[in-house]
Amino acid sequence: MTALTGGTGTGTRAGTATQPAPDPTVPIPTVAEPPAHTATANLTRLLCIAVAAAAGIFGLLSLPSYFAQAWQPSPGLAATAWVASFGLPITLGLSARWGSARILRGLVTAEALSFVVILGFWLVVRNGPLPAGGDIPWVITLTGVPCVAVAVFAGRRLVWAFTVLACLLSGLVRFKTSADADPALIGLADGLYSLLLVSVFVALTLAARRAAARVDEATLLTRQAEEHRAARVARRQERLSIDALVHDSVISTLLMAGLGRTRQYVVSSHASKTLTQLDALRSPPPQPVVLVSDAARRLGRLAHQIAPDAVVLVDNPARAGREAGIERTVPSAAVTAIFGAVGEALRNSVASAAGHDPIRQVHRAVTILSTTDGFQVTVSDDGVGFDPALVPPERLGIAESILGRMTRLPYGAAHVRSSPGHGTDVVAAWAPDRKPTSLVELVETPAGRSAKHALPSDHTPLVEPTPPADPIEPNRSSLARSLDLTTPMARLILGLFVFVHGLLAIIDIVPGRPLALMLGAYLAIVLSGIALMRPLIRPFPRAQVAVALGLSGIGAMLMFGYLPASTDAPFAHWHLGAITLILVVLAARGQIRSAWMGYAVLALLAVGWAVETGQSALVGVDLVSRHAGTLLAGTLFVGGLGRSERDLRVLNQDDLARARQDATTVAAIRERKAQLRRVNVLARPTLLRLAEPHALSAAERAECLFVEASLRDAIRGRALFVEPVITAVNAARRRGVQVTVIDDSGESRPDSPAALALTVADVLDTVARGRVTVRVLPADRPDMATLVVESDLHSILVVGADGALRSP
Repeated sequence: MTALTGGTGTGTRAGTATQPAPDPTVPIPTVAEPPAHTATANLTRLLCIAVAAAAGIFGLLSLPSYFAQAWQPSPGLAATAWVASFGLPITLGLSARWGSARILRGLVTAEALSFVVILGFWLVVRNGPLPAGGDIPWVITLTGVPCVAVAVFAGRRLVWAFTVLACLLSGLVRFKTSADADPALIGLADGLYSLLLVSVFVALTLAARRAAARVDEATLLTRQAEEHRAARVARRQERLSIDALVHDSVISTLLMAGLGRTRQYVVSSHASKTLTQLDALRSPPPQPVVLVSDAARRLGRLAHQIAPDAVVLVDNPARAGREAGIERTVPSAAVTAIFGAVGEALRNSVASAAGHDPIRQVHRAVTILSTTDGFQVTVSDDGVGFDPALVPPERLGIAESILGRMTRLPYGAAHVRSSPGHGTDVVAAWAPDRKPTSLVELVETPAGRSAKHALPSDHTPLVEPTPPADPIEPNRSSLARSLDLTTPMARLILGLFVFVHGLLAIIDIVPGRPLALMLGAYLAIVLSGIALMRPLIRPFPRAQVAVALGLSGIGAMLMFGYLPASTDAPFAHWHLGAITLILVVLAARGQIRSAWMGYAVLALLAVGWAVETGQSALVGVDLVSRHAGTLLAGTLFVGGLGRSERDLRVLNQDDLARARQDATTVAAIRERKAQLRRVNVLARPTLLRLAEPHALSAAERAECLFVEASLRDAIRGRALFVEPVITAVNAARRRGVQVTVIDDSGESRPDSPAALALTVADVLDTVARGRVTVRVLPADRPDMATLVVESDLHSILVVGADGALRSP
């Protein structure tokens, strides 16, 4: 009697499930693997390319200084230094797309060390001042390139330590080579300005890395959630599909055999077909398509086998006028689902449409309709009818074999319409060319009644909606929106901005000029920088952009009004660098167009100042062109990051789709194997005996009914299909107790399944006769289950969340 106990062994009450262990040969991912394309990897490649672009820009700008300052005792060594300074970062950019992380890190390390060595050479060997007017060494124009390169790979502390070291050495070199009367002050100012300028780009790089890490984390979490959701849906689909097959084939065969009302050769034939269906599910063949005419003929044969008196009507308006040259086809999966629903509807009609009057004449019709919108079949009878709302939930025929089966079919729908005394209509449809809200419409049935082919409102949809993306995370993934200028580091950089430019303004005071203009320009530029430090509101406020640009413009005009036509001050035009930094930050916050518009206005003001002071317009162009590389580097960085983010979004969507598909496939295979193993353990031995034509004894018929009841328990009482409940239920049924087990918990399992199983089994062991109905309650209820005992004493018992039994 192994088939009756489900292979549960001795039946000890350990609370373990009878469902087989997962097949180790079919793994299912529980934690998503990282996607093939990550934001961090894309950003690393982008930053390497940006470093190369910056090296190219500043390398070209440094060529005049290099040729003027080349070390004549050894021109080859000077050329080697220049090639190392600019060649290594360019090699880094060229290697970004194919080089491994180890190769890229090696290039960055070589770049950083060579830069320090070259600066050390200038300090130790070339420690004399350079000619006046050309005393800025070409090498310090490169200071930001190795610092940003290190920021691409290194940790935060190491990045800032190297940045401070590089800027300190740069200031010392400037001190050693300056031809000014106070070289120490020049070196200090130049080093601080380098630290300010480099810090902005280093901070941008680190902010981008943090944003990329957040994107990767969010992507991985989303991927995991989608894989789990897809696997959960696939498992449920597969389980319900197997349950429908079990109900239509296995349970029907066992009932026919157990009740003894069907001829033995028919039972044997059904058992053989059922075994074939179970075997076929182990490796489902590819799903072909079926011609509508073939589907109609097969439906006719099916109707004749189940209800010989049913009238089959074929209504195909798409071919009625003979204008269609090619016959429509329907996927085999859709035909199979519709056949199953129609077969169940016909069996229900034959069994129940006449009611308790055996001589009542019931007229049945099967109407097949094929249009350009799909394929549908309507089963109608004029029998006694019923109230669908009063059908007990444990009756699986309508809920699973008709409605559930069609709901699981993509583009499928079904509806059961009936009322007492007015017959029944069952409609099953497949309509891929219509919107889900109008998948199946009102169709006039042969009996003159209309049936709305929609799912009833209380039927839970199988396919879960994809959860919406976090509306905050996409904004965080953008550098322009992830750059938080309210952090301590941002405030420190702002303080450095204020201090450095205040120092430069003091150094470059021009005797005899109105200090009020210079002070006003300084305050306007500082306020412009502060205006960008406000927390970012999305979208970027135009008023905030206008304030920043307006203050910068005022500062530029005041400084140009303050400066004479010529001056020997080393940082006389400090305001141009300050405003350029503000424009870089503005571009980094997504306002690239506004930043370049501000730069164009700044260029016009410089040219106007040059012409107004009697100089050539080229003088003004030369002043602003020195800062074009800084803004261009920032713009290329931000623009490249935006393109990288868009490409990454597409790649992540593709990876997510593949992850869903993989999770669905693996979960479906695993669930199918587990469910088939359960069915085979419970029912295959009995089905094999039934497939052999022979007269069944009373004991064999009783065994069939026991197996049928166990299969129903596994389908409608899944949460309680565990030991020791299975043993207790079988024992109670052998004592003559009618036991019904219903699971209303859905996909949420009870919090204490072992305690629940022990309590239910204990109650069942105490009932000697009558009926017991066990119902697992939905997950949102405070209690886990109820037991209705109809025996010598009728009682209703409740199982609490802790597994304790009490009266309500």
